[in-house]
Amino acid sequence: MKKITCLLPLVLLFFCTTQKSRTESKNSTIEFAFGNELTENEREIINDFIDIELKKERYNNYRNFEIVIIEEALKKMKPISVYEFNLNHKESWGKFIDNWILDSLQVKQIKRELETEEIYHWKTTDFKNIKANLLKYDELIKTIRTNEYRTNCIIIYLSRPLLIDKKNALISFEIGNGNFGFGGITHFTVLMRKINKKWKQSHHYEDGVYD
Repeated sequence: MKKITCLLPLVLLFFCTTQKSRTESKNSTIEFAFGNELTENEREIINDFIDIELKKERYNNYRNFEIVIIEEALKKMKPISVYEFNLNHKESWGKFIDNWILDSLQVKQIKRELETEEIYHWKTTDFKNIKANLLKYDELIKTIRTNEYRTNCIIIYLSRPLLIDKKNALISFEIGNGNFGFGGITHFTVLMRKINKKWKQSHHYEDGVYD
């Protein structure tokens, strides 16, 4: 009986620790990839996003344009901040969103996790379905300041995907016309959702800024 009594606290401690680990695992489903290489999930999301986006009617006048990617990716802090902006303005900017995948506490947790995030540098091999050239952000600014625009190209400035779970991810992007420096064509934060093994655009979140 004495042995059983001594073992009981250890069993309870193990049970509580296990339950805590399971709870933390359940609540922490977000994939924070910070390495110098994209994960396979990230690669699929980016390429599916670009395939979908560039087929839209708004790009009809740019079909034969060179595609240029800003080498330095937008940080993941961008899409989560835009999501938070819409969440905080549900009655205005976020009024058309009918499915909020994160609450305010989860958003704050993610932003804390991203505080040490470094800038990812895109590689041409990251993009498998388009022929893209890279342009450093400083070079873009230089062309705008000197009016030496990169003509006949569309310039894409996008974030590394922020994976929320296995089927949801956020991406921020800005796409501009090189004929006007970086003349705005569109910019959004988009929720990508995996449906039938393909990533599709589900919701768009505006950042409150008009070009």
